[in-house]
Amino acid sequence: MGLIETAETNLFTFEAFAAHTFYTDVNRALVQQALKHLVQREGDDQLTIVDMACGTGAISRLIAEEMAKYGLAHRTRIVGVDPSAEALRLAHKAMEELKLPLQADFIQGEAEDLPRLVQNADAAFFCNAIHLVPDKLAAFRQMDTILAPRGIFGCNSAFYEGTYVTGTERFYRLWTRRAVGWLKKEHPEVHLSRESKAMAMQWLTPDEYITNLKQAGFTAVETEYQDVDISLDGWRDLGQYWLFIDGALPGIPLAFGAQALETAVYQAGEELGLPKVPRRWLQMVAIKG
Repeated sequence: MGLIETAETNLFTFEAFAAHTFYTDVNRALVQQALKHLVQREGDDQLTIVDMACGTGAISRLIAEEMAKYGLAHRTRIVGVDPSAEALRLAHKAMEELKLPLQADFIQGEAEDLPRLVQNADAAFFCNAIHLVPDKLAAFRQMDTILAPRGIFGCNSAFYEGTYVTGTERFYRLWTRRAVGWLKKEHPEVHLSRESKAMAMQWLTPDEYITNLKQAGFTAVETEYQDVDISLDGWRDLGQYWLFIDGALPGIPLAFGAQALETAVYQAGEELGLPKVPRRWLQMVAIKG
């Protein structure tokens, strides 16, 4: 599940896209959907909740706020895991600013480190990243190993077969076409890679996700869909993220790709008369058998 980060990729991050209200709303809905199973359980033991690939802790804070609403913050331990030390520093700082009576540990590590870092977790989240993982079944099995019996796993994606709202496909095609045209004009020396099959392009259907989850040991899987209106500014910000650039324009230097996608998204929106483009998020909550 490791993703390759470099000094260059750290200049093209997910943070601007993640700061949009719609992104917070869709993740809050998943957190609420998953945690309602947890808070119904009786007892007064500590509840351990894992946020895998936590980044700067946006999901961790949503979890903390939700547990506080139920009056369970004092019983909650959140474990955020991410490979980036700088992201973890920011996550820790932002969590402290919430001033909630819970324990939060932000630990540097990859997915393969999870069984060493935490066991018998009550819930785990892996948000907006499963589509980047080549072996999704292995990723789900990894999450299963750290969960206690009846543990809850929350996962979502807007990169799967079915994410395009009917009628919006033309926007994505035109956006890519205009970006490629801009590159040919401004940087004729660079060329798209024909061999590269970006991880972000390996999409599954919802049924394939459900099958993988059940094969990994989850007995019940809930799926919900959430339509989200994304402004052209939102799409621009996604087009500044290195993994999206690599998926849309494989083989193109990130700085050129970011420029091309930023210019082209407004061209495509104007040509089609679209100030915003909806996208359908897949929200999945699975219970360990």
